[in-house]
Amino acid sequence: MEEELRCYVCKEFYREPVLLPCGHALCRICAANLQTHVHETDNASAVSSDYQEADKASVSSETDSGVVCGSRPNSYAGTPAAPIYPTASFSLVCPVCNKQIYLDDNGADGLPPFRVMRTIVERFGGVNIAPPAEEACQMCEGEKRAAVVRCEQCSVRYCASCRDAWHPTRGPLAQHELRALGTTCVDHGSTPVLYCNTCLIPICQRCLAERHSNHETQPLSNAARAHKTDLSQSLQQLSEEAKAVTEYIQLVKGSGEKVNDSCEELERQIDQACSEITRAVERRRDELVRAARHTRTQAANNMRSLTAHAAQKLREATALLHFSIEALKETDHAAFLQVGNILSARAQETATGLRDSLESPPSPPALTLDIEPVLRTVKTMNFIECIPPEKEMKSSAPGAPEMAVEACAARGCSCTLAWRPPVAPHSVRGYILELDDGLGGPFREVYCGRETVCTVDGLHYASLYSARVKAFNGAGEGPYSEVIGLQTSPVAWFSWDARCAHAEGGLALGADGLSARAAGWQPRVVVADQPLARGVHYWRLRLDHYDGDADPAFGIARADVAKDKMLGSDALGWAMYIDGVRSWFVHGGAHGGRAAGGVASGATVGVLLDLTRGTLRFTVDDRPQGDIAFTGLRGAFYPAVSLNRGVAITLQPGLPPPPDLLMSNLSIE
Repeated sequence: MEEELRCYVCKEFYREPVLLPCGHALCRICAANLQTHVHETDNASAVSSDYQEADKASVSSETDSGVVCGSRPNSYAGTPAAPIYPTASFSLVCPVCNKQIYLDDNGADGLPPFRVMRTIVERFGGVNIAPPAEEACQMCEGEKRAAVVRCEQCSVRYCASCRDAWHPTRGPLAQHELRALGTTCVDHGSTPVLYCNTCLIPICQRCLAERHSNHETQPLSNAARAHKTDLSQSLQQLSEEAKAVTEYIQLVKGSGEKVNDSCEELERQIDQACSEITRAVERRRDELVRAARHTRTQAANNMRSLTAHAAQKLREATALLHFSIEALKETDHAAFLQVGNILSARAQETATGLRDSLESPPSPPALTLDIEPVLRTVKTMNFIECIPPEKEMKSSAPGAPEMAVEACAARGCSCTLAWRPPVAPHSVRGYILELDDGLGGPFREVYCGRETVCTVDGLHYASLYSARVKAFNGAGEGPYSEVIGLQTSPVAWFSWDARCAHAEGGLALGADGLSARAAGWQPRVVVADQPLARGVHYWRLRLDHYDGDADPAFGIARADVAKDKMLGSDALGWAMYIDGVRSWFVHGGAHGGRAAGGVASGATVGVLLDLTRGTLRFTVDDRPQGDIAFTGLRGAFYPAVSLNRGVAITLQPGLPPPPDLLMSNLSIE
């Protein structure tokens, strides 16, 4: 409320406030400083009628400007469209509403005092305002106080203190009439008792008789009560609006807190995302370093093998050379002729094939690390704006996207899906891609983002997957696209997992990822790089080297099978152990299902994993080796083998099962 109690010009509490015709207040001194003289030319153009016509104009201006004007110079309460005086001497511009106000010869001194403002300033502002001379106590010494009563017989105005001290209500002065002071009629000096509804001003009885006899009037108290009621209703509406603004301020402050919380959460997301990316880069770095070291190990092993082979050939050639030199020293011609031709032929044959038997020295791998795609992806990292619903298009959610069938494909155990945005001109915030389980089961969400292409890995072989996509925005989610089907590869193509290579344990993998060789006595397990969880799969393992003393085992395993024991020694491996004459089935360290017939170098061991029936069978050179080895297999399994003592094998994945083996399965079913 303090803003209402301070002058708009001097910014201090009102000192002798006066009421301007426009309804705003000023200090009388400030109003006097703002007033300017009106030139006669301006006065002549503004005045076009006599005083009475100006009075009528002041009243009629109510409908034009919404501001009501009184009918006398010093009793108006609004600003007329033209000067209401026959000769306006001063004018000022209200600093609040910029309305032009015309004043008579008295200027700002003729403006009516703003008694309500003065009372409120004294009550709440703690400021004692000196009243004008005509309202001051006539008995106060020093600083004058406002008079509250006037004695009709003494014709003296008293403040409350002076009244009690100089004009008691007892004794000889008890018969005097003390009239309470307040707003008085400017023309007649009497207290107003009526309110003119036509002129909208308080009037006294003499005013009623002289100029307002034909106007609609009512008692002043009734008019004040009605105006207070109207003001109360207006204040009620203002209070409700102020409450709404208060709620708005609280909402804005709450929004600020939400913005802070959102930014802090965004910072946490950025830190988390960058940390995750850093961990992924570090994992990939470790994988690449292992691959580089594995390449180096393989190259070193290859060089040792080539060196050993060349050294052996050199030893053989050197031995023949020294032997032949010693034969040349033979003095018995008959004895020399007995071996001379033979040694000559051997020397020529050895000299001809000596270098031809040597392989070309291995060259260093011509590899370089391609980081451009990663850098490009990192540079494109950015925020995704979540468009508020009120900013979305007013129509509805987006339409159904269209699957780009020509760009969709399934390769191995992964599939790539692409789609086009909805045709209808709706804004799209993102897409949701859903895929079933490959067996006609319920759909599940596999992707949510703004891209229109997605590759899904880790699917099952020999499965028909159904896919669909829908778009969404702030208005909601749109309909699904047409369902598209994708068939994964009917057979599994896999290779050995490079992480299973053990330089210390003597287990080496070929550069193609299909061959494996063991050098130590301790069995080492190597598993495939992809699991199998559905379908019928058959693969073979060719024994490139086998001396009959090793203990190879072939079969399947879980991902965390023990890598330093023979396959089947723990509960996470299912295998067939085989030597040169017989075989056993091994699982959880238990042996069973002994069958006659072994393997030798060049033989092939086949593994048939039928996940439809949950069975595992083995073959030797595509002929069944024993009965069904294991049943009740459910879940994901990795093709696996354990090797030792110089056994070398080559993996042959993705083969069709032997017909006899399939017919045997059918007969069993």
